[in-house]
Amino acid sequence: PSIAAENYMILCSPTMFDATSQNAAKAAIKLKKYEALWNLAHEAINSVDPIFASQYTAVAVTHNFEGSPHIDKQNTGPFCGFSVGDYEDGTGGIMVECSARVVAKVNTKNRMARVDGRYPHWVGPYDSKRDRYS
Repeated sequence: PSIAAENYMILCSPTMFDATSQNAAKAAIKLKKYEALWNLAHEAINSVDPIFASQYTAVAVTHNFEGSPHIDKQNTGPFCGFSVGDYEDGTGGIMVECSARVVAKVNTKNRMARVDGRYPHWVGPYDSKRDRYS
């Protein structure tokens, strides 16, 4: 799968890694730098799903993300999607392949949605001259 984004960052909880690993140390440094962003994401997720908020271990933050259908190898179940920006309503949602002939269009603009990342999914088309943050 190919992806493109003006900005793309994944914040990981150091608990994703062996506590003594270099990856855990790097994750902790990055998380400290972007702690306010992590806390805002946690607050938003906790407001709609406290159980999921106690379990997730990573947050992807993007600006103008575009990608082909893919399955996230890190996802072992559902994820929460949320987007904001000046792109048009009804565009830029998360598309999820439900079966060979059915694709669900999930509106994430200004709202949280839960999507199962174990199924092929992608961001639906939107005007790339507009801003979309997720």
